[in-house]
Amino acid sequence: MSTDSNDRKLMVLGWLFHLGGLVTLVLAACAYQFVISGLITRQESDNAEEIESLEILLETERDTSVEFANLKAELARLETSAEAARQRIPETPQESEFLAQISEAARDKGLAINNFTRGAVTVLETHSQLQIRLTGEGDYASICGFFETMASFSRVATVSQMNLSVLADSDIYPLDMTMTLYFGARAPQGGNRG
Repeated sequence: MSTDSNDRKLMVLGWLFHLGGLVTLVLAACAYQFVISGLITRQESDNAEEIESLEILLETERDTSVEFANLKAELARLETSAEAARQRIPETPQESEFLAQISEAARDKGLAINNFTRGAVTVLETHSQLQIRLTGEGDYASICGFFETMASFSRVATVSQMNLSVLADSDIYPLDMTMTLYFGARAPQGGNRG
């Protein structure tokens, strides 16, 4: 009996080892599954966050690209406009040529010019300017026609001050105005884009 009893004990012990191995294997598989599942879940969560941030970045990049294209087009338009304005601004004052144009426009429209006075030259960072004072007289139509003709000049000039008097019982109005002539256009210092 002792052999049978020992065989049974060995068999039970063998089954216990097998059961212990199976339990260990199941526990190891569960732990492995839990750890791997946790890592996969965590990785999926991290990937989802990264995808979301990349989508936001991509959308921002698209908006930035559109804005950049719009700004680039606006810059090209402004540079073209600035170049066109520079073409209308001579290098030197050339006030005699301008005064000849003014005189011809006044004569054509019936405005009598009494006096031209050359003012001071002002040198600024982007250009220089010259003040010219003009006095004259004319009726309403001649003054309006004179300004209309002057507006069509290719030369950049502005009326910086004007005084138009109305005399009692007269259709002739004395005109006193100061014009600014622009010349010597140049790019501002530090305006280079790197």
